[in-house]
Amino acid sequence: MDAGPDIIAALADPDLFGPHFRPHAKHGDTWTRWRCFLRALFALPPEPGDLEIYIACTGRRDWPTEPATEAALIVGRRGGKSRILALIAVFLATFRDYSEYLAPGEIGAVAVIATDRKQARAIFRFAHGLLKHTELLAPMVADSNTESITLTNRTMIEIGTASFRSVRGATLIAALCDEIAFWRTDESSSNPDTEILRALRPALGTIPGAMLLLASSPYAKKGELYRTFRQYYAQPNADVLIWQASTATMNPGFPAKTLEREYEKDPESARAEYGAEFRDDLVDFISREAIDAITATGRHELPPDAGTTYAGFCDPSGGSSDSMTLAVAHLDGDLGVLDAILEIRAPFDPDVAVTECAGLLRRYSISRIVGDRYAGNWPVARFAAHGITFEQCARPKSDLYHDFLPLANARRIELLDLPRLTAQLTGLERRTARSGKDSIDHPPGAHDDVANAVAGVLTLLDLDRRPALLRRQQLLVDDAPVPLPRGPQMVTAVLIVALSGIAAVAYLADLDGAGLVLLDFDVGPMTGATFGDAARRLQELSIACETQYGGQLSAIWCAEPLLPQLQHRGIPCEAIPPELLLDPAALALSAAGHVACGDVKIAMPAHSKAKDSPLAGALTFRAGEDMAADPLRMALLAGIVIGLDPRRMALAG
Repeated sequence: MDAGPDIIAALADPDLFGPHFRPHAKHGDTWTRWRCFLRALFALPPEPGDLEIYIACTGRRDWPTEPATEAALIVGRRGGKSRILALIAVFLATFRDYSEYLAPGEIGAVAVIATDRKQARAIFRFAHGLLKHTELLAPMVADSNTESITLTNRTMIEIGTASFRSVRGATLIAALCDEIAFWRTDESSSNPDTEILRALRPALGTIPGAMLLLASSPYAKKGELYRTFRQYYAQPNADVLIWQASTATMNPGFPAKTLEREYEKDPESARAEYGAEFRDDLVDFISREAIDAITATGRHELPPDAGTTYAGFCDPSGGSSDSMTLAVAHLDGDLGVLDAILEIRAPFDPDVAVTECAGLLRRYSISRIVGDRYAGNWPVARFAAHGITFEQCARPKSDLYHDFLPLANARRIELLDLPRLTAQLTGLERRTARSGKDSIDHPPGAHDDVANAVAGVLTLLDLDRRPALLRRQQLLVDDAPVPLPRGPQMVTAVLIVALSGIAAVAYLADLDGAGLVLLDFDVGPMTGATFGDAARRLQELSIACETQYGGQLSAIWCAEPLLPQLQHRGIPCEAIPPELLLDPAALALSAAGHVACGDVKIAMPAHSKAKDSPLAGALTFRAGEDMAADPLRMALLAGIVIGLDPRRMALAG
């Protein structure tokens, strides 16, 4: 199979690779240790000093007698891995003859594989440069583009992504797996590193001497790179060569001051990035077994139930790189149940994404959500335009993950069967800082947008297990709305405008001592048409209900500062006593008492609109919540107290 000099001779030849691996003008020959590695990899005779380097980097004393077919290069950043891998790729593709092992028309490939094509191109560019600038090899290039180089000897060098599907069916003379420590490692990933290597080995199996090289600076103690290291490092006569060395060892010319600064700034990170040591401060956050135990197999979403109170948590995004996610859940006794997940993957228009989220929230009658602190107040403003209150979560996501773990281990939550959710949860890592404090986050290059939303909604649900003070089903009669009443004493409207710019109107019929009926409601941004629209709708409902006042327009109740606006338009109006609005907690308790006694019911128009509007969220709340943040809630509460609590109204007045 050999068709020329060995790789060390080619590396020294001034007509081949010699000019590209010259001694450094200041630091001398910085490639000495890499030459030792290459002699060990190809089982070439050692030179003086090689054995000492070999023992230090492999933990072994037995010099290889056969070329390695698998090797792991665990080397610190800027240690020279990419240039050496490119050298090996070009050498194997140009100095060996594989024709007797290739079928007619078949091409043997050197595959450069990384998490994405951008990363793989680093090695590819080095390889392309070696071919282009080596006069004896340049004529072998038959064709080249940004992703492959085809040679005249029926071989090629190509880049690929870490996907086990992409390598099936290929005939490989070598596979160079770059930065494999950062490939996905969990089995729920669509491309776990185990499956990729499992697919690569058969592709390498038809070419004698084909090489599988795993190269990376180390990371956490998990994945195929760490498993290979544990199994073969320092093992005499092992089939796999493990070469572990720091940046300073393999590249003596790397600035020492840079290393000192990095070690001082973050010792654990620097030991991995530059010292080539697997990190002790990183462990998996939660096991696949724990997630499987709390996953409802085959369940992808639960439909909304009219008698259930739902909560939502949103992880917003600007739309360029991360997904925007929304999770909906509810409490079933002591069990937190995940009902729905919406993930809008980048790129997307943030306004369109908020509209999609609002649609899901309306399905579950949610008018208030909590969200990750992202991009200041824009999520607050954009959700407010849809009548939904967005509250920024006071706790960082790492704390949410901390509280999520005991809930999962105690099986007090139930998840949907969604592979992306499972992959993100099992991919989370726990990191211990020098202070001893743990933080939990996704690994480099990964995402946790779905996991963050799910942990947020389930954790916050668990923190507040108080029963709802007021629930929509209390407004129903035998689980159904009531028809529009005939001949009520009057129909009134209560208009509340929040500082967020959202206006809400509740229309109620007074049954002359027999209670109130919520006829209809409206929610939306306040505009110049808000007051006129409210007056027209009030007139329509008065006529439809055949009020005792002959359909004349009854008064609209509003906060005192809004009275001039209605009076200017000739709309009858009354001021809500300021004392009611200044004490929303007392207002809520008073209204909840009337609802609990069955004095308030909901009519068909309001009930139908509630299917697509956040009425249930406005009604369903717990004592201690910020009542005034939801204008529809305040309109409903004020309307109930105005209609049914004359004593309180008298005191307020």
